[in-house]
Amino acid sequence: MDKKTILVVEDEHMLLQNIVSILGLFGFNTLQATNATDALTLLETAKPDLILSDVMMGQIDGFEFIRLVKEIETLKDIPFVFLTAFADVIDKNKGIVGGAKAYITKPFNAKELVRVINEILS
Repeated sequence: MDKKTILVVEDEHMLLQNIVSILGLFGFNTLQATNATDALTLLETAKPDLILSDVMMGQIDGFEFIRLVKEIETLKDIPFVFLTAFADVIDKNKGIVGGAKAYITKPFNAKELVRVINEILS
């Protein structure tokens, strides 16, 4: 079975490294970006199996990022998962309506994160 590749977009460096380490332990390849602009540049040459993104980031937030990704014909079908400190129902609904397959709140459980990702990718 091919290793699945996940693009992790997280502006907090330590958390980004933790997520990448967790995903690596569970057999995933990862691509990393610290903001949506860098992620969009990366997506010009790479097509991950799933995008795991923070919501609150610099100039482009996660909601705008998913909207931009969904507008690109070759990328619009990539499953999107939000990982965020925002547990608000309104934000969660905004993420799901925007096309996210899941909305996981921080702090998160590593096994739960991997379970959700595996469920979406299967």
